[in-house]
Amino acid sequence: MREGLGYAVAALCLGWIAVWAGENLFWTTPAPDLRLVDLVFTLAAYSVAAGAALSAVIWSGLGGWRAAFLGGALLGFQIEGAVVGTMYDAFPAQLVWTPLAWHALISGLVVLGGGMALARGVLWRQVAGLVAVGVFGAVWGLYWPLEEKALAGWTGMLAYLGLAGVGVAFALGVLSRLPRLRWGRWWLWIAPGAMAGLWLLGSVLSPDPVRVVWPVMMGVTIWAMARLGRGAVGVTFGPPLRWARCGVVVLAPVVTVLLVVPGWALLGGVAVNVPVALATGAAGLGLWLWLVVRAGWPTAESGG
Repeated sequence: MREGLGYAVAALCLGWIAVWAGENLFWTTPAPDLRLVDLVFTLAAYSVAAGAALSAVIWSGLGGWRAAFLGGALLGFQIEGAVVGTMYDAFPAQLVWTPLAWHALISGLVVLGGGMALARGVLWRQVAGLVAVGVFGAVWGLYWPLEEKALAGWTGMLAYLGLAGVGVAFALGVLSRLPRLRWGRWWLWIAPGAMAGLWLLGSVLSPDPVRVVWPVMMGVTIWAMARLGRGAVGVTFGPPLRWARCGVVVLAPVVTVLLVVPGWALLGGVAVNVPVALATGAAGLGLWLWLVVRAGWPTAESGG
């Protein structure tokens, strides 16, 4: 029971982090008709996807930045290919954007993996890293006026990015205090089964040969995780992070808000979408391919 509760809490924490990074930071400004029920539904979907990715990490025994990145890739494939169908649009470009370019690279590697690593390091490096994330968020946010999105003001932005960022800081602290999560429990199959069922349902309702790419990308990623991991030894997010250092994470969304709101007023929309997509896409795809090749290499080392 204790392990099951820890797993559920971990899935919720990872889901919240992924919502903030993959939705709030990505869209930058809230939709005018955003409702609480929409946030709850989004958190539920992301938490189930995060739970499925977490089950794969626990099974493989993969740890460190590779678990954060490849786990983020699994989450991205599930959100974009099972929850919604954007992964099949503009094929094959959207196999990369956004599953690998954003969910794996930004949400998984930078926000989750980098957030925990920086909180354990020297304070000035954490501050510098979070300021860099905040600047990136502001630069990316300059694109949305070109899509004629309704832009929020200071209060709305601080609530949407800043207050939600407090939740990210809290989630990182909670994750670092959870016990080791081990393989061998039946409930570890619930989230993966739910995601697979959702993909099957979508394939029946909207049959499209391109949808077969989903199990392929999922399977290759899980195979790489198994090859790079240490087997079913479980996973831990510890040792516990200091709450004060977790709180520094809020610096990133605050920097984004402080820069992007006046940036909208001064610059209007800026076409940063293509260079950002190309840069993050190249990095995300390159890193994924490198890990897959390394997994299949005869001399590939195991370990987290």
